Amino acid sequence: MAHQQQQPAPNAIFDAGHAINVYDGNFMQHNHPPAEHHCSDADDGFKHLQAHVATSAFDSAYQVDAPKCHPNTRQAVQDDIMGWILQTVTRIQWMLWLNGAAGAGKSAIARSIVALCLAQNIPIARFFFFRTDSTRNTIRPVVATLVHQLIRQIPDLLAIVIPRIHSDPLIFTKSLETQLQYLIFEPLRQLHCDSSLRSIVVLLFDGVDECDDYKNQTDLIFLISYFIRKRDLPIIAFFGSRIENQLKQIFQTPEVSPNTHQLTLDDHYLPDADIHLFLNNTFLRIKTTHPFKYHLDANWPDPAHVQGIVRKSSGQFIYASVVINFVSSPRRNPVHQLEIIRGLRPTGNLTPFAQLDALYRHIFSRVEDIDRTLLILACALFSNYRLTTFFALDSIYDIPVLLVDLSSVLVYEDDTIRFFHASLPDFLLDKTRSQDYFIDKRIWCTLLSLQCLDSISAGMETTWYPLLHDFLPYAEGTAKLKKHLLALKFHAIYLNVYAVDYLTALEKVDFGDDGELYESQYNRITQYRSFLQQHASSALIAQIESEYAAELVPQWIEETGSDSTAIDAPDNSRDGLTHGDGAVGSDADTHTVSRHAKVRQGKRAAGHKVDAETTHHRSLRLHSSNDATTSADRPATEAPIVGQNRGKTKKRCQLKTKFHWFLRNVYLFFTR
Repeated sequence: MAHQQQQPAPNAIFDAGHAINVYDGNFMQHNHPPAEHHCSDADDGFKHLQAHVATSAFDSAYQVDAPKCHPNTRQAVQDDIMGWILQTVTRIQWMLWLNGAAGAGKSAIARSIVALCLAQNIPIARFFFFRTDSTRNTIRPVVATLVHQLIRQIPDLLAIVIPRIHSDPLIFTKSLETQLQYLIFEPLRQLHCDSSLRSIVVLLFDGVDECDDYKNQTDLIFLISYFIRKRDLPIIAFFGSRIENQLKQIFQTPEVSPNTHQLTLDDHYLPDADIHLFLNNTFLRIKTTHPFKYHLDANWPDPAHVQGIVRKSSGQFIYASVVINFVSSPRRNPVHQLEIIRGLRPTGNLTPFAQLDALYRHIFSRVEDIDRTLLILACALFSNYRLTTFFALDSIYDIPVLLVDLSSVLVYEDDTIRFFHASLPDFLLDKTRSQDYFIDKRIWCTLLSLQCLDSISAGMETTWYPLLHDFLPYAEGTAKLKKHLLALKFHAIYLNVYAVDYLTALEKVDFGDDGELYESQYNRITQYRSFLQQHASSALIAQIESEYAAELVPQWIEETGSDSTAIDAPDNSRDGLTHGDGAVGSDADTHTVSRHAKVRQGKRAAGHKVDAETTHHRSLRLHSSNDATTSADRPATEAPIVGQNRGKTKKRCQLKTKFHWFLRNVYLFFTR
């Protein structure tokens, strides 16, 4: 009896499903309609138990549940887990939490551990949660499913558990704590006292994060910990899950943490080497067994292409597994399938990443504030600047809180986002894959341009550079964006750095007004320069700008994370808003701006669209007549001199006062 599969009754509520299909990349498991079962009418304890068992949670007949670790891969982590299970010294930690990013291969490792335990006659009762299977995405069948397996592996439990079920037919409607105590821990304690329990017993729960409610997830962990931490029974527990905040929190509580051994699937276990081995072995199998193997070149696939798949996997097995499943289809040429994966051939009606996309969409479906979260992700995708460069003054963008539901696919640290999966950006930027979570570059760059303009108005001048180079050139010319640009005010010092770059970026946006906005902005800038030429004191402004350069460039680097050493500080003798002749900007600078407009007007007159690249190389900075460096040649991390003067000396305080007086007059001129 201990070694034969006990089949559930034909009318079992949690009998295995009938089929698994993929619709639009979503995996759906279809189950037989359950026969109605009334607990109060149960007259046979064993049949009553069977009626509440989720067979697919431990012994599914379907391929989606079958994978174990590929031979000779994940060996180090399996050895660590089995070493913990078979400890011969005094046990300190009675629970183990195997965690990792989505798709890291946790379930495959858990299934391999089950196989190893069964091969060594170690009783192991397991429950594999699965989000889209209604028979095992809930806490209700957990205890019955564990009891059913324990009875098969420890036959002496049968005479203890079945009478308990028969005497209390409503036991499976009671709390999880009551079921665990009454049907698992008390019966095992009785056997242990009778010296009938001679082996360690393992309770394994995989995919805890796929249980239907956060509270059910944490309750399960807390209750198992509560019963085990007494250490009066040879029972240990194995949990496998993604790294999600509610699970990190429960495993860090003082009741659970001291009794838990944590293993994280990260680079410590050298996943790239295992993925490379898996790919080489499976490609070799395709070459020797595929129906179209005679069409495969002896050198296929190119080792560089295999290495590309390894890099794209980012240490997570799911991407490599999805690639192999797609390429190995017996109905299609593997060469063509691999070309589709590499983007060299259109997908047509095929969905090469259906399984991966279904996982991503499930994760994003749990994000509470999806709009603000996608704005933050768009910022990370389209710009290399730290996120607080854009969102620091906006309380509605609490970045760690907004990203909390994505902790299994990315990490937010050092004010930047790091994706665990290199394939996730591909998913987000492909509408056919991401669907409701698609990040359209034109739309989101428009929103990010508005965010930058709001930040600039609030005093965050650090957003000028990403606005002009990362977002505005790719934005859609909406009425709202036009209104914000018309309301934009220039500080004298930022006009000197950004004028031509601003006009170049603005020229790329189609507002449908035949260049009216561009012309108005060009006129504003030339008026501004003319006013500065008439009113600025060259010696004063050059000195102020020199002070700002010395004080604020290091500060800007610290605040924005830029490590560029190519930031141009004004020279004390000539550069700045003024030049040697005492005028604000040289004749060469003025000519550059004028030519910028004339070139554009000439092209418009000829009926041609302005070429952004030909304009870009003409964009000499208005910084110095001797500086012929173009905006396009600047490194991506170059930035203006920004922030407030932190000078501590009396002289610097006086300069700051004079500079504020000067800017006040400039603002009065343009706002009157």
